[in-house]
Amino acid sequence: MRPLSLKGHERALTRVRFNREGDLTFSCAKDKKPCVWYTENGERIGSYDGHNGAVWDIDVAWDTTKCVTASGDLTVKIWDAELGSCLYTINHQTPMKSCGFSYSGNLVCYTTQKMTKNLSTVQVRDLRDGNQMVEGAESFFCSTFDVNATTALFTQMDDLITIGFESGLLQQYDLRNPDSPIHTNESVHRTAALLDVNDLKKLKQYKSERPVNSACIAPNRDHICLGGGEDAMQVTQTSVSAGHFEAKIYHMVFEEEFARFKGHFGPINTMAWHPSGTIIATGGEDGYVRIQEFDEDYLGFTYDF
Repeated sequence: MRPLSLKGHERALTRVRFNREGDLTFSCAKDKKPCVWYTENGERIGSYDGHNGAVWDIDVAWDTTKCVTASGDLTVKIWDAELGSCLYTINHQTPMKSCGFSYSGNLVCYTTQKMTKNLSTVQVRDLRDGNQMVEGAESFFCSTFDVNATTALFTQMDDLITIGFESGLLQQYDLRNPDSPIHTNESVHRTAALLDVNDLKKLKQYKSERPVNSACIAPNRDHICLGGGEDAMQVTQTSVSAGHFEAKIYHMVFEEEFARFKGHFGPINTMAWHPSGTIIATGGEDGYVRIQEFDEDYLGFTYDF
């Protein structure tokens, strides 16, 4: 492997993503400035300036014209991905925890935290409707929960949205009939599992020695990668080897680990597989983004079952 170590954030990473072509890497952290980098050489192109708190999530539209960020400063911002200018700001009473574009790039979803009298919410807004992007406007979809919704993403074009909760519960909603969830799964708490996106049924489960914070699926092989490590509260008292800060690659079907790679000096919080299948980006509690390009040993590897 030929790793690149990117230092542009002052605090722990919360999300890394590639655009559809994979030539750009987007990252955000518990500092105030999401960044964009050239994947090939790790050069930082720039940052998106405007948040006043930790940025918990970032996503980029399929055509790389817009990106969206969710922050602890009570805002979600939609940006011009190339120019870095803020197009829209959506305010809320509590911190925003996650965000994402639909497949068309026309819809954006985000989650808000439960705090005091405010319930946790998942909301969807249509960027084509300017009325939904102004202060106090109603969302295209909004559902409230008594437990924190920590993540939401579109899982079937622009129609279905899957929501993950702090308790480990997963729910899936059809935006065309959003009154109640169409699928629910409560069996994957504190595990790394492969789910059927159509009904949330658990297909496979992957064992790890330490907590798993993030996982990604190879686009062209039956492989998955898991990342995590010892809890951040214990990092200062844990050696790198004992903390299990490596990223681990498993065979998707046979659930067996067959490779791992090191690099971070703390837990891995987020990871993404490059569209080509030859690169993985990871973001850690140590504040670094690492871009790992696989060597010929992996590219020519055949799993012997």
